[in-house]
Amino acid sequence: MDTILIADDNPIYLKLLENILGREKYLFILAKNGKEVLLKCESAIPDLILLDVIMPGMDGFEVCRKLKANPSTNHIPIIFITAFQNESEHIVEGFNAGGADYISKPFHHAELIMRVRTHLELKRQRDYINAEAQKKSAALRTVLETRQDISVSIEEKISANIRLKITPLLETIRKTELTPVQKKCLNAIEFEINDILSQFPQKLSSLKFGLTPVEIQIAGFIREGRSSKEIGQLLNLSKGTIDFHRNNIRRKLKLTRSKESLMAYLQNIL
Repeated sequence: MDTILIADDNPIYLKLLENILGREKYLFILAKNGKEVLLKCESAIPDLILLDVIMPGMDGFEVCRKLKANPSTNHIPIIFITAFQNESEHIVEGFNAGGADYISKPFHHAELIMRVRTHLELKRQRDYINAEAQKKSAALRTVLETRQDISVSIEEKISANIRLKITPLLETIRKTELTPVQKKCLNAIEFEINDILSQFPQKLSSLKFGLTPVEIQIAGFIREGRSSKEIGQLLNLSKGTIDFHRNNIRRKLKLTRSKESLMAYLQNIL
C-alpha cells in the first residue's frame, strides 16, 4: 500500500486532501510545516509527498531542496500545492527545486487523484527498473568474479607446471660447464620465466618503489632466498656490486632497521 505524506499548515486543507485521497486506500503521514516533513521522512520514507508552497518557518521550495539533497529521500516524487493566482514564476522555481508536478488550490478532485496515481505509478516503474539494474549489476559482478577465479586457477596450474617441469631442467643445465655467454642466456631465461609467472617485477617497478630493472632482477633472486654471492655468480657481477644494490633496494623500500628481513618483505609484496 502506497504512503503519501501531506504537508500543509492549514488543517482544513490537510483534512480535505486526506478525505479526497482516502477513497484510494492510501496510507497517510501528515505534517504542518517544513521541519515536520524532514523529521517524519527520517523515520518513514513515503512514496509521494504533497507539499504546500507557503508554510511557516521553511517554505516548500526549501523543504524540497533539502529532501533532494538527501540520498535517502531524493527519489521521492514531490507535488507542490499552491494557491498563487500568478503561478508561472513559482512553477519554474518548484521544478528547479526538484518538484515533479504542481496542483492548484482549490482542488479539482478527479485531477488530484489522477496526478497522484500517475506519479505513484511512475515511481513504481522507476523502482522496478532500478531493482532490475541492481540485479543485473550483481549478476555481472558474480560473472566477473567467477571468471577471475577461473583465470587465477588456470594461471596457478600453468605456473605450477612450468616450475615443476622447466625449473628442474634449468637447474640441471646450470650444473654443467657453461660458457659465459651460455650462463647469461640461462640467467635471462630464468628471469623471463619468473617475470611471466609473477606480478612481482611490475609491483617493484611502480612509482611507489621506483626500483631500476637491475634492482628488480636482484630483488627477485633475494626473494628466492639466494645469497649475494650466488646472485653475483648468476649475473656475472661482484658480491660488492650486489651488496650495493641490496642496500639501495632496502633504502627504496624504506627498510631502515637492520633486523627487518629484506627477503621476508619481498615475499610478502604479492
